[in-house]
Amino acid sequence: MNYTLLTPEIIVCCTALLVLVADLFMAQGSNKRLLGWLAIAGLIIGMFAVHNSPHGLAFGNRSFVNDSFAVYFKYLFLGIGILVIVSSMDYLANRTTHHGEYYFVLLLVIMGTMFMVSSGELISLYVSLELLSVGSYVLVAYLRTRQGIEGGIKYLLFGAFCSAVLLYGIGIIYGMTGTTEIQKIGEFLSHGDKGCALLLGLAFTLAGFGFKIACIPFHFWVPEAYEGAPTPITAFLASASKAASFAVFIRVFIEGFGGIRQEWIMALVVLCILTIAIGNLSAIPQANIKRLLAYSSIGHAGYLLIGLIIGTTAGLSAVMFYLLVYALATLGIFMVIAVISNKIGTDEIEGYAGMYKRSPFLCLCMLICLASLAGLPPLAGFMGKFYLFAYAVHAGYIYLAVIGFIFSTISVYYYFRILKSMYLGEAKDESIISLSPLLRVVLIIIMLGLFLIGILPQSFISLAIGSVSMGN
Repeated sequence: MNYTLLTPEIIVCCTALLVLVADLFMAQGSNKRLLGWLAIAGLIIGMFAVHNSPHGLAFGNRSFVNDSFAVYFKYLFLGIGILVIVSSMDYLANRTTHHGEYYFVLLLVIMGTMFMVSSGELISLYVSLELLSVGSYVLVAYLRTRQGIEGGIKYLLFGAFCSAVLLYGIGIIYGMTGTTEIQKIGEFLSHGDKGCALLLGLAFTLAGFGFKIACIPFHFWVPEAYEGAPTPITAFLASASKAASFAVFIRVFIEGFGGIRQEWIMALVVLCILTIAIGNLSAIPQANIKRLLAYSSIGHAGYLLIGLIIGTTAGLSAVMFYLLVYALATLGIFMVIAVISNKIGTDEIEGYAGMYKRSPFLCLCMLICLASLAGLPPLAGFMGKFYLFAYAVHAGYIYLAVIGFIFSTISVYYYFRILKSMYLGEAKDESIISLSPLLRVVLIIIMLGLFLIGILPQSFISLAIGSVSMGN
């Protein structure tokens, strides 16, 4: 037993409880930004704890594994959490109720993502996945608007169904292999019998994870959830939640089911192509910016599946690198949307008309982040797609690289529809949109980060390559 490995998760949990208790003792109408600062402080301390925590097994088995793979993603989740809370402090400023509960649930969800990437066993993985999911259902419906409640209910219903499917798949796998430890499942499949029942369990597991990563045809909850959720929570779902789901997908299918790769690889190829195509094509007619970005995120899930299909250290490192640059650009975009939507009261693209006259800085940030998502050089998104497509060509999946390139080109059109409205549209109101100094500094850091990673990607891809190895 080595409980010190749990220190980062314990710190985040204690911070969540501390925020909730602090909220009880704060007077009505007092400055609730203090709760946000308390949450940020806890996440920063959690980062130091991740840095200092040794690699190993917490309970003697693989129900909690702290390896280089988990550490990479824990840094990513804690960093995303800090940026989401920074955005939330301004977003919640004019909303006077339930701040403590909001930060409490958000911190628990972040803790859930941390447990997910350290789960080397299917039951602990499922429990941590449910911690992430249940908290996400609550946060999506936080505003209690019609759209928020509709999005939360759809997310809950689809999520409950797919969780049941995933659990059924786990049960079949346990029945056929006699273990729920992912590494031992991999060893069994390398030498044992691969019957039809096991393939059925694999199919159910693939369907359950397909919902979590929002690939076609398990994507129906995404547009409503993204549109109805508070904008900072939409940013979290699009970045941290997606990254956590891909991390466990990698651990289960590469470490656990790698021995029967031939049985599932073609299904993943079909899902990949459909997800890229339908995600990007569905984004084109959208008039709501959050729905457009929801379908865009589905398309990006398809690009990420290319790395899983490659399955090599290079392919998986490309996925991890892509998740980093995608999260950075996505957070920047949704931070801008949160500020603008709070001011204009709508998420419709036509409401962004003439925004350049009201806030040139926010428009510049939106331009850089959207260009990165589109994969334009010299930004980080270009290098993310370059590595994915180059490794796909090297592995013999030239057609996936070509499809990815074609639909990346198509994505430029719908991303620049937003920019066209902001820069060339006629503003109905030319009042200046202000933002806090903290948020301005954070957005500057995001923009500089996208340029830095795009110009000097080697150190970041090397970090991803060094973190691919699971169990070390």
